[in-house]
Amino acid sequence: QWYQRRVAITAGVRLCYDSTADNFEANKVAVVARGKEFMKQFSSALGDNKYFAGDDITGTDFWMFEAIDRFVKMEPTFIEHDNLKMFMERIRGLPELKEYFNYPESTYNWPLNNKHAVFR
Repeated sequence: QWYQRRVAITAGVRLCYDSTADNFEANKVAVVARGKEFMKQFSSALGDNKYFAGDDITGTDFWMFEAIDRFVKMEPTFIEHDNLKMFMERIRGLPELKEYFNYPESTYNWPLNNKHAVFR
């Protein structure tokens, strides 16, 4: 499943750099659909757990958060699984990260891609 996470991220990055302004939206439909297929597997892996490894947070959870969040930034309605929605809220709600997510000048609020990408 972790390899699939990398495949999903790579597809999203390629979409942003290989598309043009004219075909980005059309290409995005296929990439988002493929990403949603991966989310079914990630949802299954998460199951009823708080985090991917159980009740305790690990580095993998931050890795997965970043993968899912990249798609959410491109397509706000991307997450269709309640357990993944709750997982994302759980990460965003960590006291140590609240300021990071909410501070306007945080790197979290920077563009995902550089100036050469169609979607930044």
